[in-house]
Amino acid sequence: MFSWIRNRRHTTFPHSLGPIVIYHHIAKTGGTSLRKVVQANYTGRALLELYGPNRGSVDWYQRFYHALSYKQKAEIQCIAAHSAHYIIPIIDRPFRVFTLVRDPVERVISLYYFTRGLAKKGVGKGAQIGRALETLGWDLTDIYQHVGIKKDVPSEQRRLFAPFFNGQTRAILGPHVDTAAMPIIAGVPEELQAYFDKLSAVVTQHYELGVTESYERSVRYFARVFGWRHLVFVHKNRTKKRPKKHELSPETIDLIREFNQLDVMLHSQARAYLLAHAKEE
Repeated sequence: MFSWIRNRRHTTFPHSLGPIVIYHHIAKTGGTSLRKVVQANYTGRALLELYGPNRGSVDWYQRFYHALSYKQKAEIQCIAAHSAHYIIPIIDRPFRVFTLVRDPVERVISLYYFTRGLAKKGVGKGAQIGRALETLGWDLTDIYQHVGIKKDVPSEQRRLFAPFFNGQTRAILGPHVDTAAMPIIAGVPEELQAYFDKLSAVVTQHYELGVTESYERSVRYFARVFGWRHLVFVHKNRTKKRPKKHELSPETIDLIREFNQLDVMLHSQARAYLLAHAKEE
């Protein structure tokens, strides 16, 4: 029995379905590379991949999961998707979530240029963001000046550009709080501290954390926790034609960091978590 099952707080479930692993694939964290590792270790009906639009809600997962037969549920060992963690509130079996967390400045740079690349040919929210950036003619600094400081944009645009403001925190909290109400504000004022407290509680209860900048160590840690035997170290879906962090102005970097302080704290927590747990190997 793996340690995450042995050490978890015991919960009574209505029937004897086995444990399940949930891969919460946070966008632009190196998650596509990790997806290849997941696919190497869960094959056939053991892996349920639910990538696709309009699936980011607890209601969608409740309808989908409860429509499955007992046999179909029993075959699943891993669920993977950008939205897979939305199953947490309704899952009826032991589970553990894993994800990668990335330096927020690097992630925001990658997200910006990735969405810009989707503007002409992509679909979904990323492409929508890219087209809006193209229409407005905004660079990274403009996002923070207009949405974060001047607040001179309509509410629809504030919602659209929310992933640039503590996007990883918003992703993890999605099934648990109304992230649309989460303030877009610099630093960690009282209005944001409550969200970080909730984030810490969710992560502690449900998540195993890896770090994009320590990708191989993260994969090896996940492998030990979940019993993976097939490790694949390839890098997929890297954003092309993006500047390096040091090529941005110090002012832009400071803006990104100030408006992503919860993600800065999450990344620091993830690094410490990985370092402490990897020592056990």
